[in-house]
Amino acid sequence: MSRSSLADQAYLRLREGILHGLVPLDRPVSEKDLTGMLHVSRTPIREALLRLELEGYLTRDQTNRLSVTVPSVEEIIEDFWLRELLEVHAARLSARRISDEELAQLERLVATDRDALRSRAVDGLASKNEEIHTLVLRASRNRALVRLIQTLHAKFHGLQAFAVGSMEDQEEFVAQHANLSAALAEGNSARAAEVTRAHLHKARDLLLAALDPSGAHEGRLADVVLPSSATVFADAEAALSQVPGALGRVPALARPIPNSRNPSPEEDPP
Repeated sequence: MSRSSLADQAYLRLREGILHGLVPLDRPVSEKDLTGMLHVSRTPIREALLRLELEGYLTRDQTNRLSVTVPSVEEIIEDFWLRELLEVHAARLSARRISDEELAQLERLVATDRDALRSRAVDGLASKNEEIHTLVLRASRNRALVRLIQTLHAKFHGLQAFAVGSMEDQEEFVAQHANLSAALAEGNSARAAEVTRAHLHKARDLLLAALDPSGAHEGRLADVVLPSSATVFADAEAALSQVPGALGRVPALARPIPNSRNPSPEEDPP
């Protein structure tokens, strides 16, 4: 196998490990350890690490040691605000566009989610959390929106709220998943948006508390003044309503699948 292919494989495996929280945050990333773990020479490892550093997954300190990039409190607050803006909109779209088949799949995932909670399988909870949110995003039928949200998810490099929350927190997350599934089944876009917003706020607060146990972030959270997503949506819709056709038909490639809750989904705004 060529050196470039080995470097690509090393990059993909390391990136996957970072995204899923398998690379520790509290110690440097060692070339020597990685060569033994991945069974490749140092040259492909070095190329993979450089690529990950350039893409922002790794950060080099003053002693030239690499470690997983941990976002700042301000970055987390601002990114979660943007996630709220996008994911709440995606949930609204999904309530109108999700297919009956996708709803059945979502109900199965929620049932598995509950089983993982009962058995205290934290890894299973994190896995189902990702599957549930991926399905809801896909049901929005807006591929550009999905790409933007997935890019934001990747920025947190495996810092999942499930990894830092208590059992009570995990119970709340599972209940929110069930509530979101019920809202989508009812075609209730307002309820789906409300549950999604609460879910993101909970995840944000847990992540901030885990990265800053001192609680100093609470004052900084208040300092970062951002308009609510509801305000932004109201302003955007008011502006778009003045543009002829701006809230018109969905492009054919993004057109949703008809279902019992929305017999004419092609009339939804994109």
